[in-house]
Amino acid sequence: MRGVSERYGAWRINRGPTRPRRARPYAKLIAAAFCLFAGTAEAQINCRVSVNPFAFGNYAPGNPAPHDVTGNIDVSCRGTAGSFIATLSTGSSGTFAQRRMLSGAAFMFYNFFIDAARTIVWGDGTGGTMTVNGVKPNAGRQDYSLAVYGRIPPTQSVSPGLYTDDIVVTIVF
Repeated sequence: MRGVSERYGAWRINRGPTRPRRARPYAKLIAAAFCLFAGTAEAQINCRVSVNPFAFGNYAPGNPAPHDVTGNIDVSCRGTAGSFIATLSTGSSGTFAQRRMLSGAAFMFYNFFIDAARTIVWGDGTGGTMTVNGVKPNAGRQDYSLAVYGRIPPTQSVSPGLYTDDIVVTIVF
């Protein structure tokens, strides 16, 4: 039987049993590129970074399995041979041990890894984290697609909502 109910101050039509609401997490990766100079030498490599929001999709709090997704950070370099290091910031948590996404005052733990097994946390090389390195072997243009492995640990007791975090991707060359 269809009826009308009031929910959150807005009217909606009841269409039978409702599904449990799920949290919708995503982390926004913000790109930054820096060139470090040693002495008076100038860098002869120029890199551009392209990232999109990293969407985890819906998270089911009662699921006993971790919620895993994979994304990419695209780096395009021009110029002479050289190398770069890609780092990720801690985000709102201030720690690499467990990054967290926020939804108002509520939070959800997650992390980014450099390996598909999700055992090596992608950070800045401190606190047990690792960075991702790239080498541009010659002149011209070289494109890289750096895989990012995300994981939300299972069975977190979180309220429905949109959980977000801002992670800064830094490319040092």
